[in-house]
Amino acid sequence: MARITLAAFGDSLTEGYGLPAYSSFPAQLERKLLEEGCNLEISNYGISGETSADGLSRLADVIESKPDAAYIEFGANDCFQLIDPEQLKLNIMAIIEAFQEAQIPVILLGFMPMNFTPQSYALAFNSIFPDIAKKYSIPFYANLMEGIGEKPEYHQGDGIHPNDEGVAIIVENIFPLFKSFYEELTA
Repeated sequence: MARITLAAFGDSLTEGYGLPAYSSFPAQLERKLLEEGCNLEISNYGISGETSADGLSRLADVIESKPDAAYIEFGANDCFQLIDPEQLKLNIMAIIEAFQEAQIPVILLGFMPMNFTPQSYALAFNSIFPDIAKKYSIPFYANLMEGIGEKPEYHQGDGIHPNDEGVAIIVENIFPLFKSFYEELTA
């Protein structure tokens, strides 16, 4: 069976801010999938500090790399900057549509606002990812930070970015979705 290439497209949570490259989310996820018999390679297209608009502006480079599939992980920086949730939604939909036009299947990884986010903003933000996933009928993981929340022992000193142990928990939690996605791609 041919090797599947997966583009990891996102912000600092994908890039692996503050971690050595081998500890990033894509690197740990790739190792876990390989250990479980999946023949795939993950290319990391994460850039710290990016909003969904920034991702949209560099999307062509990711598509030109011709991955077999991709995951989309933006929203944390939009949330921190209190960018209009409707604009975030439009940007993510444009990214999905561009991948779909290129016939590249995607997984959408969501983000939930942290405790310091204004409540009214968080309410508007929380419906974005589930609504998009439903609209496009794509695999979806509601909260990339599931399982580590805001627990300090799973974060770097900034209290936002996961440490190596935090990333390992994220990978364990999200693994079934990616394994299933891989099986669909190779069926």
